[in-house]
Amino acid sequence: MKLHIGIDDTDSPEGGCTTYIGAIIIDILKEKGIEFLDYPHLIRLNPNIPFKTRGNGAVALHISTDETKYNDIKNIIVNIVSEYSEREVRRFSEKTNPGICFLKGEVPQILKEFYKKALQELCTIRQAETIAKKVDADVIKIRKGRGIIGALAAIGATLEEYTYELILYRTKEFIGTRRKIDKESVFYAHNKTYPQSFDLIDPSTKKLILCPNTPCPVFAGIRGYSVDAVKKALKYIIPEEPIERSVIYKTNQATDCHFTYLRYIKDIKIFGNVIAIGMVCRNPITITGGHVIFSIKDETGSIDCAAYEPTREFRNIVRDLVIGDIVEVYGGVKLTTKNHILTINLEKIKIIKLKEIKEKINPICKCGKSMSSMGKNQGYRCKKCRTKVFSSIKFKTKKRNLMENKIYVVPARSRRHLTKFL
Repeated sequence: MKLHIGIDDTDSPEGGCTTYIGAIIIDILKEKGIEFLDYPHLIRLNPNIPFKTRGNGAVALHISTDETKYNDIKNIIVNIVSEYSEREVRRFSEKTNPGICFLKGEVPQILKEFYKKALQELCTIRQAETIAKKVDADVIKIRKGRGIIGALAAIGATLEEYTYELILYRTKEFIGTRRKIDKESVFYAHNKTYPQSFDLIDPSTKKLILCPNTPCPVFAGIRGYSVDAVKKALKYIIPEEPIERSVIYKTNQATDCHFTYLRYIKDIKIFGNVIAIGMVCRNPITITGGHVIFSIKDETGSIDCAAYEPTREFRNIVRDLVIGDIVEVYGGVKLTTKNHILTINLEKIKIIKLKEIKEKINPICKCGKSMSSMGKNQGYRCKKCRTKVFSSIKFKTKKRNLMENKIYVVPARSRRHLTKFL
């Protein structure tokens, strides 16, 4: 019998970790001789949801087992999730509302469609319960049980495109302390394995980004395009503290699977993750906090686009845009806190066509110096030798810093889990 298990919302912004619970369950099931049909799945969902967990990631396990073992497997998993989440609530936050789903047999199309919906929209517990009933899934809610949304969606994840993440977990006594790792070994691993492995460091700042800064059990995550790539990177990396366990997850990270192309700006809705094409209709401005805002339009409407301060050097790309440039923008849609205006939080931008900008050329004097204008229709004069000339104004096309057909992506340290960087 095929059995699919989804788990979500066991963590909070303050701590905890759903992948860690997944790792514990995986080890126990393997000890019991359970056959896994694939690598465990780490599924990131819509990053724009206001009450998401820290990384908005759920775990799905796809196994083969005897029908007679179902209740034992179910009880093991429910007990582990319940015990762990209760401990996390006491330590961190009551925002933890786990959900667990069990589905026997093949994954139906309706569940695959629910996964797509959970990447793009705000889904409700009621919607998840309705879907679970239709597909005859066994659903366990702990406290409010909001996690059943991600748990069901994770089971339905199709993973047409995927990457891997090898996650290392800390021993209990080190959780909450600064992570200790040989930095040079990480740089060496990056140099040896990039781009087959990625997100070990931020190349622009030379800082490590494989280790999180939260008080969760994760020591480090090594991401890559193949199992061999993440294993190879691990060989070079030297942790300077004990590692409790590790697991390789198959993921939808760095695949752009959350984006949907919208033909018209008028169709953009809150919480969506969109690709939209438009003409720049308001020049970029820098507002309080260092955020850079501009607007694009098409025949159906206009929308603001924002490169927020954490995107750092990416903002310089945005600042080079001018009214008339045609761009393709990628990002999540939210309402601004102050004005409640729909805004695309930029994750990447493609330059479709740059507006041609003309700039005036002052003539060069015989002495080799550039001449200056004496006023409208009064000609030019050399400040060095005082020579005067009366010639018509000449223009040249200004060289732009941006390149057409090039995609510019936010730096690694501020890039979302799902965003493809190549």
